[in-house]
Parts: sequence; structure tokens; C-alpha cells
Amino acid sequence: MTSTTTVETPRDGTRDDGPLLLVDRVAIGYQRQGRHVPAVADATFEVWPGEKIMLLGPSGSGKSTILKAIGGFLRPTAGRIVVRGRDTPEPGPDRAFVFQEFDQLFPWRTVLGNVSYPLRVIGADRARARRQAVEFLELMGLKDVLDSYPHQLSGGMKQRVAIARALAVDPLMLLMDEPFGALDAQTRGRLQRELVQIVARTRVTLLFVTHSIDEAVLLGDRVVVLGGRPSQVKEIVDVSGLDGPDAPGFADARHRLRALLAEDGEDLHGAVFE
Repeated sequence: MTSTTTVETPRDGTRDDGPLLLVDRVAIGYQRQGRHVPAVADATFEVWPGEKIMLLGPSGSGKSTILKAIGGFLRPTAGRIVVRGRDTPEPGPDRAFVFQEFDQLFPWRTVLGNVSYPLRVIGADRARARRQAVEFLELMGLKDVLDSYPHQLSGGMKQRVAIARALAVDPLMLLMDEPFGALDAQTRGRLQRELVQIVARTRVTLLFVTHSIDEAVLLGDRVVVLGGRPSQVKEIVDVSGLDGPDAPGFADARHRLRALLAEDGEDLHGAVFE
């Protein structure tokens, strides 16, 4: 039985406008050696404009699969994905992706070229694309590396460029698939804090895949917990306002998420669940 916690007031607009995203009893599978293998059995949740929604679960629980389906790159085998009233839309700039891999940037383009390129693709002229790219690179603290190439950047700087590129196209939703998972702890913590500030300034809606309990509580408004094989939404936990370990309710939320993940027999003493 899936338990949900709803948000009383969305960050932008009213509840009468309806959710920005509806994932409605979605199932997703894939073909392996000529047979259908189910990956996600039942996923249902809503996302309201301006929310920060975390998809949390162990490896293999379908987090990235659901995110790719929301992005339009995978088709559900059952159920619906509705983005602002459109059923199962194709990929588009309204849903911008940031991945975990550092090599998601074009190695032959400069930092400025990487961020301005998608703007040109969606129709911006050269001057506007440059101006908008510079604006978001400055927002990410990258104004000193505009002419650098990806191989000249650290992992953290590459992820900042990827975030700037995603935000520059003014998406409805920013879809992030464990973007800080390959970074060292110090860089990861710094980028987590920066992301909270950037999302607040741009008011973009955030869907963020993670396997870290602490990251989910620190960054999210609500946490969609996935579990089982094939996976389903086990519970949706409200973590809004818990911006640090000292916040009232932080420990309770962390304990609840650990208990949900432990139901699947996950080892919560390892490095995966921080």
C-alpha cells in the first residue's frame, strides 16, 4: 500500500492549475534475451511547480528508469506520464537532464560553447545564446573559465557547467540523475548547497535521483521512496524545511527513510546510505 504526503500549497500558481507532472500507475520494462523483464511495477506520484522531489532507493530500484521515462526517452509499458497536460511527451527542452558522468559535455567545445549550443538548437540567435549562456555560467560561478575546455576542468566544475547548460534553456523541470555521486565528499557538499540556492533563485522544478538518505533530506521537499523488484513507490515522505541535521524533524525523517529502505534488506551501514 502506497502512502502519500501531499503539499498544501505549490511553490508557484495554485493547486487548481493541476500538477506540473503526473506519474500515474506507471510500469516500465525492457527486453533481455527475447523476453520482457519488468523494472518498475507501479509508480504513482505528482509533482507541483517549484517542488524539489527526490527519487530515493537502492541500486536497481528503477530510479533512473523512471527519470528517463519522464524525460521522454523510455515508454511506459503501462500507466501514464503527463507533463502539463500532455500524455507521455517526447523529449524536449522543457525537461533538461544532468547526468552523473563527467563526460556529458562536448569535449571539442569550450565551456561557453557547451552552454550556448542547446540555445542555438532551440532557435536563439548567436548574440542571445551567448548572452544567456554567460548569465547562467556566472550564476554557477564560472565566469573565469568561459573559454576553457572540459578536459581542463575538475569534476565539480564540469557538473557546474552541465547544470548551467540545463538551466539556460529555461526548462519546466530539471532532471538530475545522481549528479554528485562521483564527486568527493567535500565537493559534493558544496554543490548540494549551491544547488539549493540556484533552484531557489530560478524557481525551477527539481526531480533528483539519489541513493543517499542525507542528500534526499537536505535537498528535497518530498522524497519518493522506491523499493522491491520490480519496484514500486513504497511511500512519499515530506521533508520540506529540513535544511540541516540540526533542523527539528531531520532525525525523524532520516530514521523513517532508513526504515523504509531496510524493508528491502539493504545494508544501511555501508557508504551507499550516508
